[in-house]
Amino acid sequence: MPGTATDPFFLLDSPTQEETWLSFPPLPRDANILLVWPRFKPSFWGLDSMMPITPEKAVLPPLSLVTLAALLPPGWRVRLVDCAFEPLTDRDILGAELVMVSAMHAQRADTHEILARCARLGRRTIVGGPYCSSQPEELLLHADHVVAGEVDRAFSQISADFESGRARRLYRIHEKPDVRSTPVPRFDLLQLDKYAVMPIQFCRGCPYQCEFCDIITIYGRVPRTKRPQQVLDELETLYRLGWRKQVFLVDDNFIGNHVAALQLTRDLAQWQRRRNYPVTFYTQASIDLSGRTELLDAMVEAGFLYVFIGIETPSEEALRETKKFQNLRQDTFQQIRTIQRRGLWVTAGFIVGFDSDDERIFDRQLEFIERAAIPWAMVGMLIAAPTTPLFDRLRREGRLIQESRSTTNYDPPNFRTTLPPDILLGGVQRMLRELYRPETYFRRAVRSLAVWHPRRATRFPGPSFWYRVRVVLKSVFYQGLRSSYRRHYWRFLATLLRRWPRDPARLWLGFIILLSAHHFLAYSMQVVAELERSKEPGRPIPGG
Repeated sequence: MPGTATDPFFLLDSPTQEETWLSFPPLPRDANILLVWPRFKPSFWGLDSMMPITPEKAVLPPLSLVTLAALLPPGWRVRLVDCAFEPLTDRDILGAELVMVSAMHAQRADTHEILARCARLGRRTIVGGPYCSSQPEELLLHADHVVAGEVDRAFSQISADFESGRARRLYRIHEKPDVRSTPVPRFDLLQLDKYAVMPIQFCRGCPYQCEFCDIITIYGRVPRTKRPQQVLDELETLYRLGWRKQVFLVDDNFIGNHVAALQLTRDLAQWQRRRNYPVTFYTQASIDLSGRTELLDAMVEAGFLYVFIGIETPSEEALRETKKFQNLRQDTFQQIRTIQRRGLWVTAGFIVGFDSDDERIFDRQLEFIERAAIPWAMVGMLIAAPTTPLFDRLRREGRLIQESRSTTNYDPPNFRTTLPPDILLGGVQRMLRELYRPETYFRRAVRSLAVWHPRRATRFPGPSFWYRVRVVLKSVFYQGLRSSYRRHYWRFLATLLRRWPRDPARLWLGFIILLSAHHFLAYSMQVVAELERSKEPGRPIPGG
């Protein structure tokens, strides 16, 4: 019987009411399934304000849902709705016998709304994803079925439960599945022309122990990697579907297993050469990438353009506090320079609000970001995510704010900080204002291109001539003629053409930086305004 104490997938030794069966009829073997990807709040990486300039409607598609689609029984008929650019209609919901939703914490609000609509229309729902994996009990208030954990190997049993009428309310999957058995995602379900970037996954988990990170609690500290051929098969599928743009390896730490990452990058380079470099890659990695020069060189040879690094803070005391020991082994500034000079452009994340931070931390962060020449610097406040060691510690200390609904590091903290809340929020406002003033942003962008050393292998996917013309004309209209920063726009463009007229790598990346300014300059000021509203008289500041 599924879901018993001996089942390797589920922790059901003492079943609760939430884990019992629901009285739904069995799903037919040709069931109509609706996959729904909720909307995100405007975000740093959403590039929302840049979308009107480009032909695409969203940055990334839902990799989780197209992977899930590949796990469904072959008879189930599947349709996908991405709420980022298409409306979810009542007709969509009523046409499905089961609505499947995947969600991250930042999609919480729209997830609740979608599940409520399905309930009003009498349609059965199941929800999974990182939000469910960390807070399944909260989702049980909104969905008929909740899956906490990774479904790769378990979904065959879950689908059998649905077809037999024995599906449980809550599935707690404790297994960390071998991703070498994960099938090629159903990229064919996507409207590919609507996306700027296509995601693929190579590795899950991270070997480090950062206190604030929920990756290690959800996916584990033993990195699990796919075989290189699996990744090549996914790329080949995208190539056959006509994809010729950026590919994001979504691994939270691409080099968690650096030996496997090196083998993959060598195979990626061979695939790229055979196909005349049809795509360009970017990913996320820990700072110790700087010491793995063979891997760095292989990534550049494979067509990686830039990398996101979790720098977090220049404060050694804060790094020790949060157990981010990998950032303490060498001088962080020199590590960033090594990565830039070996051919990867660097973007990074920064956090304020650690217990050891004082009022000087804002100037220290600004100085480091400027010195390191990192234009896309994601700065925000520390959040204690559920399941993390930080969350557990703050709960023991009685510092959690239970009524907080923080979902991103631009929301006020969900715990009582050592820095007074008004100083913390004001400091973040000042950092954003300074980093994303047009003159500061573009000056930092020029320096980032100067310290970056693209290699001969640094190439770019070739969008059509008319695609480029359309983007350039829209950029001139929205940015060069109508924006409040148009003077800085033309000055930066002139600098690009004057300093690097015969350097296609810097010209292309420079134009991407120019386009992205339309988002980052606007979004940072939106965050500043929201933080200012949170300090209005009569409105309580979390932690105050």
